[in-house]
Amino acid sequence: MGSPEISSDRLWSDLMTMGAIGATSRGGSCRVALSDADCEGRNLFCYWAREAGLDIKIDQAGNIFARREGLDPTLPPLMIGSHLDTQTPGGKFDGVLGVLAGLEVVRALNRADVKTKRAIEIVDWTNEEGARFPGLMGSGIFAGKIPLETALTFTDKDGYTVGSELKRIGYAGSAPVGGRDVYRYLELHIEQGDLLQNSGAIIGAVTNSSWWGGGTIKIHGENGHSQTAPMSRRRNALIGAAKLALEIEAIGARHEPEGMVSATVIDCLPNNLINIPHLCTLKYLIVHATEDGREDVITRIRDAMAKIAAETSLSTTDDYIRYRERQDFDERLLKLTEHVASELGYPSMRLPTLTGHDALNTHFVCPTGIIFVPCKDGISHSELEWCEPEHAYAGARVLLRAALVVANEA
Repeated sequence: MGSPEISSDRLWSDLMTMGAIGATSRGGSCRVALSDADCEGRNLFCYWAREAGLDIKIDQAGNIFARREGLDPTLPPLMIGSHLDTQTPGGKFDGVLGVLAGLEVVRALNRADVKTKRAIEIVDWTNEEGARFPGLMGSGIFAGKIPLETALTFTDKDGYTVGSELKRIGYAGSAPVGGRDVYRYLELHIEQGDLLQNSGAIIGAVTNSSWWGGGTIKIHGENGHSQTAPMSRRRNALIGAAKLALEIEAIGARHEPEGMVSATVIDCLPNNLINIPHLCTLKYLIVHATEDGREDVITRIRDAMAKIAAETSLSTTDDYIRYRERQDFDERLLKLTEHVASELGYPSMRLPTLTGHDALNTHFVCPTGIIFVPCKDGISHSELEWCEPEHAYAGARVLLRAALVVANEA
């Protein structure tokens, strides 16, 4: 029995191999949830997990759990994971690092013939990204935040449902979703910001999430022929959506750096060259360090809606606001991350997360910790997303040491 160590070469090879599935021309990856590429990535992960001697179970939401049994199978497991699906396009590291580093953790334990009291389960959560279906889905179902029956009816823009696509790619599992004890959850992730890079720290111990809000606004105009309708009588919903998008951007600029907001989606009807749009649906997403700041952003957006409606003779309706409150992560896991980083000689810092992670759902199931490593210039959800090999290795080493402590607790 030896001391378990991460293989930097194997971890990097796995990251690059997975990144080649759905590879894009600028060096990124495109594996949208429940697509053929996502299926291929899942298949590869399952192959590697079985190769490492892990037992695989797939639940009815398509979440994959690869279990290394512990000395006491009756104890709730330590879960380590993230997601393999990407944005359209995305990078090679967002989510993927957490899953594959977890796999390398159990390989390291195997190589050293080290047993743990508790089982360790590596999990790939279904559809974290929300690029095709509403995001943070698989972990949300697991945590009881989204009913399974509802999630299976989620539809993409082409009319395909989550349920039908899970069956099509062969990942409509039979295991129940959630409803079981989990001891702790650890997630390794690139920061998706530049605080670590700017500070010189290698490891981030994530303290809390931010206040979120999301809205869907409908701008109502009047359909007409784009070649004959007099300009003076046009009620072009797209003009209202464009004006509102600019107003929302300006609101975000006024709140930076504590908060940010942008319009991210505009859908128009009838969306053809010859017709003036009579309906535009605009979506926006808010993140803010304070609840009052988030509420101010929402108030300002509604004021802008009223102003633009008056200026353009269009009408607006705010159909849907989505909230997510701040969450504070487990203090003990924070201290453990800092302690392990110090032991390994890595400078660390505490910092919040602005973005969504599956850990925001597991937080409702068990004490949860997130470990960040730097990504170049804070770029993510992009083909230009990059994590240096030594930073991926450092994060996996901290994850391994932390997992050893947690998985051996009585």
